[in-house]
Order: sequence, then C-alpha cells, then structure tokens
Amino acid sequence: MSKNRIVNALSYLSIVFAPFIFPFIVWLISDNNKDMHDTAKHAFMLHLIPVVLTILTFLIVGISGIVTEKAAFTGFLFLALIALVGLVDLGMFIYSLYLGIKILVQD
Repeated sequence: MSKNRIVNALSYLSIVFAPFIFPFIVWLISDNNKDMHDTAKHAFMLHLIPVVLTILTFLIVGISGIVTEKAAFTGFLFLALIALVGLVDLGMFIYSLYLGIKILVQD
C-alpha cells in the first residue's frame, strides 16, 4: 500500500480523531503531490460542513431569540434545526468513513 493511499484515507478517517485539522495540515504541506492535495482539500471541506452548520444554527437561534422574544418559537426552531443539523452531521460522518475505507480497500 502506497504512502499516498494511507494519507488520503487518513484525511477522510480523521473525522474520528482530528476533524478538519489533519486534512488541513495535509492540504497545506502537499503542494507537490496533486492527488494527496486534492483529496485533503475535499476531506477538509467535508469536515468543515458540520462545523459551519452548527455555528450557523446557534447564530440563527440566538438571533431569533433576541428578535422575537418568544420562548416557544425559539425552542421549536432550536429543536428543528438541531435535528436537521444532526442528520447532516451524521451523513457527513458516515460519508467520510465510507470514502476513507474505499481508498484503503482499492486494489
């Protein structure tokens, strides 16, 4: 198994141990290896989606709570958005694991 395949797989599998940090580091230092660079960039973007969505959810709920001053609406909005973001986060987690394992088992 080549070194590139291991690093490429670890870029995706790092969602378990160092989400978006490991792929970002690999992306920065792998300018001379196009395959590793592109894979790390893709993994970084995949790992960044849940973080951005979670931050946006808390901003939307916070602003909604300040603007509307209705606890019932804000609570419902929070639960709905957390459920949606949770599903997207789980989907991204499973997809990243799938891509990492797919790279490892390729011939």
